[in-house]
This record gives sequence, C-alpha cells and structure tokens, in this order.
Amino acid sequence: MSVATPVETSRPGLRAGAVSRFDSSVFGIASTAPAYSLAVTVGVLAAAVGTAAPTALLLSAVPVVLVALCFRELNRAQPDCGTAYAWAQRAIGPRTGALSGWLTIAACLLVMANLALVAADYAFVLLGADDLVGSTPARAVVGSAGIVVMAWLAYRGIQLAARLQAVLVGVELVALLWFAGTALAEAERLTWPTWQATGVGGVSGWSAAFLAAVFLYWGWDSSFSTNEESDDPRETPGWAALTANAVLVVLYVVVTWAAVTWAGTERLAEVADDDFFVVLAGDLMGTTGGHVLLAAVLVSGLASAQTTVLPTTRTMLAMGRDGVGSPRLADVSRFGTPSTATWVFTAASVGLYVLLVCLSEDVLYDSVAATAVLVSGYYLVTTVATLRYPWADDAVRPLWRVVVPGLAAVVFAGVLVVSVVDLSGVSLLVVALSVLLGVPLLRGRRPAPTSLEEAL
Repeated sequence: MSVATPVETSRPGLRAGAVSRFDSSVFGIASTAPAYSLAVTVGVLAAAVGTAAPTALLLSAVPVVLVALCFRELNRAQPDCGTAYAWAQRAIGPRTGALSGWLTIAACLLVMANLALVAADYAFVLLGADDLVGSTPARAVVGSAGIVVMAWLAYRGIQLAARLQAVLVGVELVALLWFAGTALAEAERLTWPTWQATGVGGVSGWSAAFLAAVFLYWGWDSSFSTNEESDDPRETPGWAALTANAVLVVLYVVVTWAAVTWAGTERLAEVADDDFFVVLAGDLMGTTGGHVLLAAVLVSGLASAQTTVLPTTRTMLAMGRDGVGSPRLADVSRFGTPSTATWVFTAASVGLYVLLVCLSEDVLYDSVAATAVLVSGYYLVTTVATLRYPWADDAVRPLWRVVVPGLAAVVFAGVLVVSVVDLSGVSLLVVALSVLLGVPLLRGRRPAPTSLEEAL
C-alpha cells in the first residue's frame, strides 16, 4: 500500500498566519478554564484521594501529555483544523472519524452548559443579586446571553479572540496565584502532598481523581484546532499545547496543594458537590478578596466559553467540507471564521443549557463526569489513530509513533472501563445519550480524496 506524500495546500476562508505561538498557547490555557475547573473539581479530588490530590494531578498529567505528543505527531503530518476527526478518519476509517468528531462536539456542548451556569450564578453573586441564583428563568436568560456574546466575539475574528483571551487569562492567573499565596501564608502548617491516598482511595478513588484531572486539563487541544490559522501550521500548535500543559500542571498542583493545606481535605470534601471558591474564598481572603476570586471564576467561564467555540466550530467546518453533516457547515464568514458552524453550535449550546437548567441542576453537575468520559473517548481514538496512521515519510520514529501512543491508549482504555463501573447512573445516561445522538453521522459518506487525504 502506498500513500502519497501530503502537500501544503491553502484552505479557503480561514485566515492563515493569524495565530502566533503566544496566541496559540493562550488558547490552550484559556480553554481549560483554570479558575472554574479548579472551583468544581478540587473538592472532588479531596474526597477521592485526600492529601494525594496534588499528586493525582501530577500523575494524571503524564498520559495527558502523551496524548498531546500524539496530537503533535499527527499535526506535523496533517495540519487539519478537524484534528481528532480528520486524523481518525484517515488512519482508521470514516465512521470512526465521524464518531471522534461527534465526541468532541458533544463534550463541548456539555461543558458550554456548565460554563453558562457558572457565568450566570457568579454574575448574580457579584452584583449582589443572590436571590436570582435559584431562579430558573434568570439563569436561563443570563447564561444564554453569555453563550451568545462569547460566540459572537469568536465569530468576529481569530485575532480579536486572541487579544481578548490574553487579557482574560492574565486576570485569571493572577487571581489564582494570589489565592494560593494567601492560603499557604495563612495555613497553620504545611500539608505536603502524599503518595498514599486518603478519602475514598483505592481503584475507585484514583479513577474518580483521574477523570477529574482529565476535565481539568482538557482544552489544550484548542491550540491544534487553529492550526490552519497558525504562523507555522505544522509546528506552532504542538509547541503551544506543550507550553500550555506545562503552565497548567504547575498552576493546578500549586493551587490544589494550597487549598488542601489551608482548608484540609475533610472541609474540601464536604463541598465536593459545590464550588469551593464560593463557599470558602470569603473566609480566607475577606469580602474584597473573595469577590476578586469570584470575578476570576466568572472571567474563566466566559473565556473558556469563547475558546470552546473556536475548536468545536472548526471541527464542524472540517466535517462539513468533507460532506460529513451538512456542507453548509464549511461556510466561512468575511472575518475568516466558521459562520454557519458557529451559529449552529451556539443555538445547540443555548438549547441544551436551557433544557438542563429547567430539568435539574444535579444533571449539570453530573455532566462534568460525563464530559471527562467523552474526552477520554476521543483521546483514546486519537492514540489509536497515531498507531495506525499511514505515515507518508520514511522516518523511523518508534518512540513517538508506537511507544507514546501505545502507553496513552492503555491508560485511557483502562480508565474508560473503570469509569463505566464507577460512574453514577445519571452520568452514564448522559454519556449514552451523547453517543447515540451522533449515530446518524456514522452513515455519512466517505470524503473524496484530496491532497491531504489520499485513497488508501
């Protein structure tokens, strides 16, 4: 079997050369929503593994970085904004590619609902309208407005998005480091991370901690989704993703260690189903400092909402131009951004958010675990795609094309198996419905061969 060497081609519409390494790194950090992600997962980590929570984040970063290296290797061969979808399609087949693309979209739809709820609730608290936090109509209106505004900003151009994200991420990082420094300074004694898990512990505890960590780190792949708009499509995304992961590992471990040291694992575990910043920040930082931290979480939610639009709509654009789904999804605006895909995703996000807010707040919280499972699913597909990719060059790279993806595949396959056993019934239902809704895409036609995708 021979495979033609992929050649550089210009993709019509998307603005080539608009994203620098710095911009791409910022997208990778912002998409993870560090402040929001920590707010909703530190309690879960404390309940699952106790004082080993920082250790769990450090260990969990290893397979995540291995997946990032798989993305880098595949992107060097095929810089396509469809990323996991495009690579799985070429390496494994059109149905697996469509499934991978849909898992990406479904995970982003679920996280948009969570981000919108955070934006609404934090806006109410900061404005002193706490009574509206329990109002379904108010939450529905304000959260939906947040989704639409951030989608519109993403639609207006990739460079505008990059400038805005640089400011928002800066505010977020400063607030989190302020919290960590204050927590360590106010703690009676330092509680060093341990290797021995307390809390739930065991396989169930470490599995829950790993899923929480996947949710925390997820988002760095946004750096790859803007590859066709990068100054160096083959190299910039990989460099930026690894940079973003390095920043996130340090930030998450330090903030989690500070939280455990100051509050203690039992106190954090008590708020595992809540936002620990809302419950505890005021006690540590006073009214003003607490509000600054809450503002950072609000900024985090809005920033991540915008950067969630960026990769999802580009996945949809790639699928549309391949004929998987409506060809209209490949439409590009005069700003050089996906047009139809942006507003289809926005409408779907608003609809799902309003539905979940009206149904149950518990469903939204359970969807966090479901999101981590969906992300693990398309990470697993990408690792398999790396193992099976028809490399066009003659380079022998066993470490990057066999060992790294093989190790990552084993880890994520194992976690998915354990997760199915340990997840709540609601989370499993959300995962099952998310996968079933993507079944119609599996009947999509195989795209015609292009210079980037030759017939095998």
